[in-house]
Amino acid sequence: MRAALAVILMLLLVLPPAGAHAVPERNVVYQVMVDRFYDGNQSNNGPFYDPSKSNYRLYWGGDLEGLTERLDYIQSLGVSMIWVSPLNDNINRMAHGSAPYHGYWTRDYKRIEEHFGTWRDFRRLVKEAEKRGICVIVDYVPNHSNPSTDGEFGSLYDNGTFVTDYYRDTKNATVNPYTGIRKNVYHHNGNIFTWAGIPLKYANLFGLADFNQLDPWVDSYLTEGALLFVNSGACGFRIDAVKHMELGWLEAFYLRLYSKAPLFIYGEYYSLSPDKTDDLYELYRYSNVSPVLNIPVREDIVRTLGFVGSLETLSRTLEEYYSLFVYPNKELNFLDSHDLVRFLNEAKRKDAIERFHMALALTMTLPGIPVIYYGDESYLVSGDGKGDPYNRPMMVFNNTTEAARIIRTLAELRKTNDALAFGDFRTVYANYSVWAFERTFGSHGLLVVMNKGSPGNLTLPLDWENGTYRDALTGAEMRVSGGKAFLELRHNSFYVFHVEGEQNEPLIGSVTPYTAEPGQRILIGGAGFGSSGRVTIGGVEARVLSWNSTEILVEVPEVKTENAWLDVVVETGGKASEPAKLRYYSGNDVPALIAINATNLTGRLWIKGNLSELAEPRPLLRSSTGYYFTVAPLPNGTAFSVELYRGSSWGELEPLNVTLYGFVNSMVVVLTDEPPIVETETAPAMPTTTIVHRPIGENPLPYLLAALLLLGAALIIWKKRG
Repeated sequence: MRAALAVILMLLLVLPPAGAHAVPERNVVYQVMVDRFYDGNQSNNGPFYDPSKSNYRLYWGGDLEGLTERLDYIQSLGVSMIWVSPLNDNINRMAHGSAPYHGYWTRDYKRIEEHFGTWRDFRRLVKEAEKRGICVIVDYVPNHSNPSTDGEFGSLYDNGTFVTDYYRDTKNATVNPYTGIRKNVYHHNGNIFTWAGIPLKYANLFGLADFNQLDPWVDSYLTEGALLFVNSGACGFRIDAVKHMELGWLEAFYLRLYSKAPLFIYGEYYSLSPDKTDDLYELYRYSNVSPVLNIPVREDIVRTLGFVGSLETLSRTLEEYYSLFVYPNKELNFLDSHDLVRFLNEAKRKDAIERFHMALALTMTLPGIPVIYYGDESYLVSGDGKGDPYNRPMMVFNNTTEAARIIRTLAELRKTNDALAFGDFRTVYANYSVWAFERTFGSHGLLVVMNKGSPGNLTLPLDWENGTYRDALTGAEMRVSGGKAFLELRHNSFYVFHVEGEQNEPLIGSVTPYTAEPGQRILIGGAGFGSSGRVTIGGVEARVLSWNSTEILVEVPEVKTENAWLDVVVETGGKASEPAKLRYYSGNDVPALIAINATNLTGRLWIKGNLSELAEPRPLLRSSTGYYFTVAPLPNGTAFSVELYRGSSWGELEPLNVTLYGFVNSMVVVLTDEPPIVETETAPAMPTTTIVHRPIGENPLPYLLAALLLLGAALIIWKKRG
């Protein structure tokens, strides 16, 4: 018994806490730029520190200790997730006239930036946040390290050991014969000047040293760095600049992270327009792997409420935009961010504060998870300028404002009203000045009404029970009778009416993460699950790890399939839910470069194959060396075939009636027109990435305690045996 207890205690020490992972849609994210939040430790402020806080390109003293001290303030807003700016060690020099106060110029992915604290400080932040029901999401930057032409010139370290810099790396760079890309640890193809095709993913973004993620060492290094945060208790990641990385590499990278826990990972795909362009199509493809920030949505909201514009036009635009996503409620809505001009700096109106309240409430009620940028609740703006870096002023703490009340009220409602978390989206009425939309999830309903025009009365069709309903924000009344709703609208008003009934049948609203491979844990969120039952994925029963009426944790089974998406079904009390979708991968996947000889091939080509990884069409890039290529996660030791297609992103793909074959036994797969001869006894070994788990930070105490517990267990067993 004592030995078993010792083993349990040891596991508790070394495994990330399971309680840190919850259904994301029921939560609100609070985004913090660490350097600009609160100074908890003045001893780590220098160098490049400005105590006057007037030079926006120097450090201002914010750190992890300061963030931990202010957790009660963040908790008072009702939020449940904190997104912190990048914490990894940044360069120790100025570059382009700026210090790396923002955290996006990494030099060492195994260490914490000394201006912000230590690994011990990070673990303390996670622990204190968990006490308050809050989990910590880390901004992670795997696209690039730091400026290649200034500062430390792309210097890279591995837990303090120098690896290379951009110019040393150039000397060892070679040209890939299939892609025509010059690479080693970094890509060496100049800066991005053409924002499409090969340069978009294989050149330097604004001069930042661009990683070659398909190099085995880089692949391993970036994964190890992320796992240090997972093993220290982070519940997820915001991934920077996914637009500039191969989706296939990101898929394999995410699967490794998901194998540790049901993390919440979302990407930043920078696209300002919701119009149907190739860029939007790529954003949609990236969202099928992990959620993305709704940057196009944000631009339309600011334009319509901060300046002029029709709410009817906005409603049509958003309905079409949301229809592109498998899980629109997983995408992230925001009003302000570190990349864009703050609303109150941008909107030049006498009623800017009222319009800000409307825009804030809208981002919290549309499909998607709301993100509150630090200081939104206190109307934080800079008087020195707008945009980067002036959208990053020092935090002003004030949780007594109307904006803070709106955030707090809607954050609490999100935890109790499933329509806000998981509901569909339907416009009930819209004109230039008035917009009413309904969201429904089972027995829970939500009606949002906004008016930026003159006061007036509004009558709407609404299939709610007869009665009087109160708005969550102002207490205004809405009367429902005979399938119609009657209400009065004030100028610049926003109303949230809601209803919560009992859900008697299982209904799935969320799968986290919604990409998975066999053996991975996924968290199913919804309602009406009862106290027990069964879950099937692709028709195969999944192993249940925990179960309650609103959340189920299961282990993904192995499924023999060539389909990309599998049905997830919950059965309880003799009733089955409607299926939810899971993007399925075969397992043992590695990122592989797939190349095709371009002889006699022209146009924009796509491949679609007989593996679940290739079940959705993947676009190919044409290289300068006579090949088409793409990157995809593929199961090691597996033979496969693909069909070739030609066409545009939004058009109908034309089959070319060409079948090609490949076998995964290296990180490059050149397709041929003949099926490979595969030895059935032992498949050729493929070079794979080795993940080396090193001690986290400088604190060895957890590992010493674990060793002592193991020794104690061994002594107990030895004594019992005489």
